[in-house]
Amino acid sequence: MISKIKFNKKNMKTIQLLILCAFCGIISNCGKVGPLALPEDKLDKTVITYPCDEKCKEKFEQEKQRQQSVILQTD
Repeated sequence: MISKIKFNKKNMKTIQLLILCAFCGIISNCGKVGPLALPEDKLDKTVITYPCDEKCKEKFEQEKQRQQSVILQTD
């Protein structure tokens, strides 16, 4: 079947494009092993999750106000 295909410029460009796409796909997936979701014991629990109780919302608003009141000194 392959021997019957004429390798003109258009076919060669298509084959090169397919090889390039496959190579880029292999490179972009390097290092990704296993599921992308972290197990429950490795999750960062310090991030605020909602729903949040009143005390949590109050702390959040205080921190937001504190961050907005900081004056940046630039040269």
